[in-house]
Amino acid sequence: MTRIYLTRHGETEWNRQRRFQGNQNSELTDKGILAAELLSARIEDLDLDCIVSSPLKRAYHTAEIIRGKKKINIIKHDGFKEINLGDFEGMRWDEIEEKYGEILHRIKENPIDNRYPNGENLAEFYSRVEKAMKEVIEKCRDKSILIVAHGGTIKCIESYMRKFKINNDWMGNVVHNCSLSYYEVDANNEIKEIFYNDTAHLKGRVAFG
Repeated sequence: MTRIYLTRHGETEWNRQRRFQGNQNSELTDKGILAAELLSARIEDLDLDCIVSSPLKRAYHTAEIIRGKKKINIIKHDGFKEINLGDFEGMRWDEIEEKYGEILHRIKENPIDNRYPNGENLAEFYSRVEKAMKEVIEKCRDKSILIVAHGGTIKCIESYMRKFKINNDWMGNVVHNCSLSYYEVDANNEIKEIFYNDTAHLKGRVAFG
């Protein structure tokens, strides 16, 4: 049995400012660091073989905190980067609406085919993440893996694991920062979801931080 755990990076400064991050980096907030520490405590007794992380700083920093005292490698994988938002990266929604209103409307209507300016469209993004996910499953047979990635990336993974077509409102319903999801994949590539977007370890200090 292959065991796959998923988490999203901790809260960042740009999350708090409601800025589009994409492939750009923003530092973790104190709340984001605390959430990663709480997740680390939750999985302290979990026997992981490796951690696979997006190479973007906010994800990799989160992975380092979650690893804690475990003597395991963190493997960077470009396939798990967030969607490339191109010219929108670093901007707030209101700024994008003001400067790129017409383009933004087209993307909202059909994100599958309409590409972010100098970035990716949803079809390209999903294809990249699906390829990365299949590669990890194949290379890590019968192992336990934690993937540390991004809200959009995990939405694509969820779509692949649950076998549904990702739709236009994909950005409006992503997992919480430092939540935990868990899937099992058998020898025939049958996938079973055990739990999704679990935040039990974050209740209390993070919820009210």
